[in-house]
Amino acid sequence: MNLFWLKYVSYALVACAAFLYFAIRLNKLNLRRGAKAILFSACIALSCILWHVQERNADLHSPRSLVIGTVTSVTAHAHKSASITDSFTLRLGSGRNSPEFTTTDTVARSAAQQPIHQGDLLGVLYRTWDNVPLTIDELQGQQPGWHYQRFAGALSLFIWTVAITGAFALAGALAASGRQPRPQVQSEPTLHLND
Repeated sequence: MNLFWLKYVSYALVACAAFLYFAIRLNKLNLRRGAKAILFSACIALSCILWHVQERNADLHSPRSLVIGTVTSVTAHAHKSASITDSFTLRLGSGRNSPEFTTTDTVARSAAQQPIHQGDLLGVLYRTWDNVPLTIDELQGQQPGWHYQRFAGALSLFIWTVAITGAFALAGALAASGRQPRPQVQSEPTLHLND
C-alpha cells in the first residue's frame, strides 16, 4: 500500500512543533513548560518516524520502472556543504516527457563536477510511487559511464534537518522562556469589615 500521505502528516507535525516553539518561547498556552516541551519533542519525533516509515515502505513495496531518454531540463540544487542534488526530466523515445526525477543523495561535490546536462542520454530506474530515482546511468553525454545509486535505508535529509533543528529550537525556546518573568497574578483587594 502506498503511504505517500504520511509525508503530509509529517509536514503537519512540523507545523505543530513550530506553533509549540512559539508557545514555549513566549510563555503562551496554559500548560507547564515541561508539558509544552514534551509535546514539541513528540511532534518532532513522530514527524521523523512517519517520514521514515513512508520512505521504508516505498523502498520495500513500490513498483520500479526503467526509462531511457534525453535530458530536456535539469536543475541543480546546491547545498551549504557545496554538494549538488538534481531535478531533471527526460524526453522518452515515444516523444512524451518522463515525470520529474529528483535525486535524494549527492550527485556531485561541486558545480564543476555536475554530471547531468541537457542533451545527455540517461537510463533511470525509479520508484513509480514517488518518482525517486534508484539508479541513473549516463549512456551518452559529457560523462558517459557515470553511475548514480541511491543510498537505500539511509536516514533522509528531511529527518536529519528536522531532528537537529528541533533539538536546537527546543533548547533555545526553553532558555528564552526561562529568562522571561512569569506574569504576576494580582489578587483582588479584600475588604475588611472592621476597618
